[in-house]
Amino acid sequence: MTEPLNRKQKLAEERKVAFAMLAEHWPAVFDLKQTKPLALDTRDRLKAECETKGLDADKIARAVFLWVRRPAYQAAMAAGGQRYALDGTPTGEMTAEQQAHAAAASAAIQARIKAANEARIAAVREARRAEQEARREERAKQAPKPRPAGDKPAGAKPAGGKPFGRAAKPAQARNAKPQAPKQDKPAPDSAMANALAAALGRK
Repeated sequence: MTEPLNRKQKLAEERKVAFAMLAEHWPAVFDLKQTKPLALDTRDRLKAECETKGLDADKIARAVFLWVRRPAYQAAMAAGGQRYALDGTPTGEMTAEQQAHAAAASAAIQARIKAANEARIAAVREARRAEQEARREERAKQAPKPRPAGDKPAGAKPAGGKPFGRAAKPAQARNAKPQAPKQDKPAPDSAMANALAAALGRK
């Protein structure tokens, strides 16, 4: 996209400079606001005036080539009417054949412009589509990967609610008799102290 755009910008700048040069030397016929069909001998007259004024004939010829290829110029030719000399004086009307030729050229130019615009729009849409696809692929790469069906995350509990990895406690025997809690036997010194306290009536 960058290279065609740069060429388009360069051509637009070239047209701007070329038309300004034509308008500077022959403002009567090279007027962007009022396009006039040129006389048939315009090229010969321009060549002669370039020699008189010391202008670059090749640059002037290129500028005129860009001028007559403008859609506005071809439309003015297709409309018919007078042709004009470099000083703006009428030199005679165009023939029907010349008008028809200009109309065909104007239609071809319009078709090329339309095709170029459609191609540009299609290229922009394709670039946007490719950019969106690249973004989707990037998001897919960054998304967490799904776990395999057999894997269980750490700390997960089975359907019964008990965590994995812990052995179940053995169940107590059904017929086991309850045992009475063991009583600690008093130490010898304590038993003697109790007996002495009882003998003295202090217990």
